[in-house]
Amino acid sequence: MEIELYQEMYSLERQHWWFLARRKILTGLISHYLPQGQVLDVGCGTGFILEELQKSSNNYNAWGLDNAEPAIAFCQQKKLTRITQGILGHDGLTKHSFDMVMFLDVIEHLDEDEQAVELAKDYLSLVGKLLITVPAYQFLWSAHDQIHGHKRRYTKKKLIELLHKTGYEVSYISYFNTFLFPLIAIARLLGNLRDRHQASDVSLPPSPVNQLLYQIFRWEKYFLPYLSFPFGVSIVCVAKPK
Repeated sequence: MEIELYQEMYSLERQHWWFLARRKILTGLISHYLPQGQVLDVGCGTGFILEELQKSSNNYNAWGLDNAEPAIAFCQQKKLTRITQGILGHDGLTKHSFDMVMFLDVIEHLDEDEQAVELAKDYLSLVGKLLITVPAYQFLWSAHDQIHGHKRRYTKKKLIELLHKTGYEVSYISYFNTFLFPLIAIARLLGNLRDRHQASDVSLPPSPVNQLLYQIFRWEKYFLPYLSFPFGVSIVCVAKPK
């Protein structure tokens, strides 16, 4: 991604409803499946989730890996430790030492998503788990996906097939960002019909709207991982090697 997109994420992540609620949901899932242990955040970006894990009261030894210099720079601004610049397989990290490897909105950026997911097995401990989030439904494709360098969006079926093909069994999978799905789907589809200029659709709404959207999205934390939503803007999955 371009440095402007990292700057956009960095400036919005502590205020924007999507970043804040998503962090609540994902850290809740992480603590459910891994109360403590060693975690590798592949494609950690600006370190928004990594920061929470490194400062968590739980005993996480969390590492971040990213190949983009702007991402590393923003992580360093946050004074995060255990940050490595590189790509999976060429990073100097100890193999088979992580209790969880995370691809949080990462594999949709890759030409070879299967290769990355399969390679992650080399980093997992004997009890290690893989946590993946991806954007859902190709019909929601928009200028936002193009700007952010996405190659594809997924369905649950497509992600399960990828995981089975690369030697994993799925422990849990669900769509999420479900409560706001109708609103977001309509906005995306109408935006595509208007053929808007290429632009990211991430902007900070007025404070009352921002707070309302945050509260609606945040409530999904209390349902995941105890049930699986049948649709949503994104997908979350926990898997382990067979």
